[in-house]
Amino acid sequence: MPDAPVIAIDARLVGYAAGIARYTTLLIDALEALGGPERYLVLRGRRSKRRTGNTRLLLTPPHHPLERWTLPAEVALTRPSLLHSVDHVAPAWRTWRSVVTLHDLAFMLYPETQTPASRAYYAATGESARRAERVIAVSQRTASDAVRLLGVEPARVRVVHEAAAPAFSPRTESELEALAARLGLKVAPRRYALFVGTLEPRKNVPLLLEAFVQVRRELDVGLVVVGSRGWLDEPIFAARARYGLEDSAQFVGTLDEADLAVLYSHAGVFALPSLYEGFGLPVLEAMACGAPVVASNAGPLPEVAGDAAVLLPPEDAQIWARAMLRVFTDAAQGEELRRRGFARAATFSWQKAAVATREAYHEALLA
Repeated sequence: MPDAPVIAIDARLVGYAAGIARYTTLLIDALEALGGPERYLVLRGRRSKRRTGNTRLLLTPPHHPLERWTLPAEVALTRPSLLHSVDHVAPAWRTWRSVVTLHDLAFMLYPETQTPASRAYYAATGESARRAERVIAVSQRTASDAVRLLGVEPARVRVVHEAAAPAFSPRTESELEALAARLGLKVAPRRYALFVGTLEPRKNVPLLLEAFVQVRRELDVGLVVVGSRGWLDEPIFAARARYGLEDSAQFVGTLDEADLAVLYSHAGVFALPSLYEGFGLPVLEAMACGAPVVASNAGPLPEVAGDAAVLLPPEDAQIWARAMLRVFTDAAQGEELRRRGFARAATFSWQKAAVATREAYHEALLA
């Protein structure tokens, strides 16, 4: 391995997307904090605000139809020892070692939840992963899917769990009052359910709205939905209108980490009914802030949540309504979920993730 390898990280999605962008930013910060002989080069896009550290602006936009051929020409000018492709797809040609992160294989498992453009882009995932020296999977479920569905050699796959960012910790009621006033939210401590995620089909938000209608019949609580509009999200807003939830289900778009931490901290229940997740980072964020979690038992969510959440099948709104009602009204259960959640979230850290990722880099450089 060279004395000072140059590790380039494709961070072009930062500024364009939510989950993978956050993964990229937190990982870069943790890697740079480790120290060591490695030199990290952050390849940023035009929307990125990152100017600290060693960065290089690339002109190829993320998910561009021609990026697999234009991106390597730009990367080659930086002369990296290794390129970490954080969003499934790597350049079609290269003169460097390759590490690819797989977050999920939803484009294969649930193709109906993807747009044609998204399916076309992610179709290169298999080739990218099979050619990479190392593949990072954010959960054991994703690792198993990569071996089973993509034909990746198990020996080249490394499971590296994500973690909640340091900003996610309990916040005061006065912070909730200030946030509610600023955003025009109608919320009170422990009197609202919270959902966080991009508004797209596999997040299963219509089922959450159906369950919330049933909760509202017995309890005067609200629902706050945090997340940007994604793709094929029209059924979500149709369900909101159909159930007459325009006032009680508040959609607030994207929020920064500080505001999110406030909402997590005072939610009566955090609900994530996803059909499929690659990891499920909002579960750990909610736990780190003290929100009782009710989540789907699909994909890796049981792997992430452990025994610190109520886990339910993502198909039955009535089951979800009953579970949410119990968490809202049973103080003992809510307190136990909060206690277990704090302990569970503390077992994950970005420092651990950075150490494991750097080890994958070293293995790839020596392969």
